[in-house]
Amino acid sequence: SAQTRAWHCGTMAAEPDHHVLEVKKLVEDLQLEPLEPEGGFFRRTHYSRTQVQGPDGDGQALSAILYLMLSDNVSKLHRLKVDEAWHFYHGSPVTIVELDSSVDGHVRTTRLGSVEVGLCPQYTVQAGTWFGAFPEGAFALVGCTCGPAFEFNHFEMAVRHLLLDTYPQAEQLINRLS
Repeated sequence: SAQTRAWHCGTMAAEPDHHVLEVKKLVEDLQLEPLEPEGGFFRRTHYSRTQVQGPDGDGQALSAILYLMLSDNVSKLHRLKVDEAWHFYHGSPVTIVELDSSVDGHVRTTRLGSVEVGLCPQYTVQAGTWFGAFPEGAFALVGCTCGPAFEFNHFEMAVRHLLLDTYPQAEQLINRLS
């Protein structure tokens, strides 16, 4: 079985399809754009002017985005050269999936959500970790903060068959998120 880190007092039912109008309003009000190739919608809200030493030399200290995931448009498996902190804002809980051959099932999952339902609203994925995420219901609005700042040369999209070779016990989640 997969190792799960969850702070919750029970499960939350999937949200009904009538949230389509709410999603459209969020995309419009927050001025979100499609996030390719990862999936979902986003808008960069901060890109620090402060310079720091990053994984590829000097770069910006911090970046932040708003990120809206839909049940059929998830955060696909990828890895970054920098840490990424996730912050829950609205919608259904989110499951963050990290591939790790040192844990049972090769998968570590973390549920992110509202403190009102007993979940933790923040989690950080360590640099170099293959990960993806999905909303447990119709949609979820989160924030993602990278330090040093996210740059596309810090990003690597997963190749499904390579991950299946390395993490065979995680086949179901790899297929869902790649």
